[in-house]
Amino acid sequence: MSSHPFEAAADAVVAGDAETLRALLRTHPTLVHDRSPRTHHATLLHYVAANGVEDERQRTPANAAGIAQLLLDAGADPDALAEMYGGRCTTLSLLVSSTPLAEARVQIALVEALVDAGASVEPVGVGAWDSPLATALAFGMRDAAETLVRRGARIDTLPKAAGLGRLDEVRRLLPATDADARHGALAVAAQLGHADVRDTIYHATPLQWAEHGRRADVAAYLRSVGEC
Repeated sequence: MSSHPFEAAADAVVAGDAETLRALLRTHPTLVHDRSPRTHHATLLHYVAANGVEDERQRTPANAAGIAQLLLDAGADPDALAEMYGGRCTTLSLLVSSTPLAEARVQIALVEALVDAGASVEPVGVGAWDSPLATALAFGMRDAAETLVRRGARIDTLPKAAGLGRLDEVRRLLPATDADARHGALAVAAQLGHADVRDTIYHATPLQWAEHGRRADVAAYLRSVGEC
């Protein structure tokens, strides 16, 4: 184990060594707010996500949720940002795309612990992975995505609705969605096996496409002739 307090604490986090971590936090109370000197500038809480940090530390102990709770109880900021994947990411966005966490079956417990501690289920940060819900769906983490929705994450884009298989929401959001988002929605629906959603997007009515294209004149004509 490293002799540097932050490095030693990071080792304890990924090893699930709660006893050592508690001792380090007692001796060095600011550790819970300190940042790694590496380019990602992660906090200790980010290491719980097993994603975006050093390869050798992308490990998940069975007690990962307990380790996260220990850090949160010590004052860790649940929405702290680290420099990863070309943007700035929260622990929540990192952990909902983490294969090690999913394979260890601790991902949902970690989502619950972070949200209980005040982590935002809405987008925070900068870059492609600022939204925990969109990130979970993009990586096929369906259970994590459903947990986020249950904890209050909004279904406010077509790709989110498509990934969750929410047909009513797909129909509601489709008319105001641009072509890029439609393609993204089709991709995530196919990835997660929502054939009914895919077909709904493909087979949108002429009126929906007119409204999507902001062609009010065409939409008005279609309504006048009974098109729907």
